[in-house]
Amino acid sequence: QVKCILSDVSSQVEVLTGPDKGKQGIIKQVIQERNWVIVEGMNCHLRMVGRSKDFPGVCIKSEAPLLVTNQVSLVDPSDLQSTPVEWRYTDAGEKVRVSVRSGRIIPVPVMAGETIDYKTKASYKDSEKDTLASNVSEITFAPKLKTFEMDIMEEFGLKEERTPAHTFWY
Repeated sequence: QVKCILSDVSSQVEVLTGPDKGKQGIIKQVIQERNWVIVEGMNCHLRMVGRSKDFPGVCIKSEAPLLVTNQVSLVDPSDLQSTPVEWRYTDAGEKVRVSVRSGRIIPVPVMAGETIDYKTKASYKDSEKDTLASNVSEITFAPKLKTFEMDIMEEFGLKEERTPAHTFWY
């Protein structure tokens, strides 16, 4: 991942490049693996779908992704101008997005906490297949300073008696 994504779903951003340069929109989707965001109604292209010799096809409008690093910038809610953003901690220890230009806090939208499983964390209901919190927090692994082979040899009571071959570094 190239950069920490400062944009969340339903954040307001300004497009910095392309035919929609200077326009503001709301993020519809974030693709973290590629550092992309899809902004609603921006960076659109038309595509012909279902064309055959008997049917002319249907024209579909779709949004192309924009790169987070240099193609979009978050909008400062105080003056609705694009601004660079950084993460900071408040006095209460809460992590917030702060506008570098004005120093004001940019609130994280409520939809940013949404997942496939739930809309809000409080509304999630445990199911029978969920792992209990006590089982998750239990430490079951004891790290050792041995390789896998050394561990197996100790378990079976084997002793290494061979002398290692000379290795040369060039």
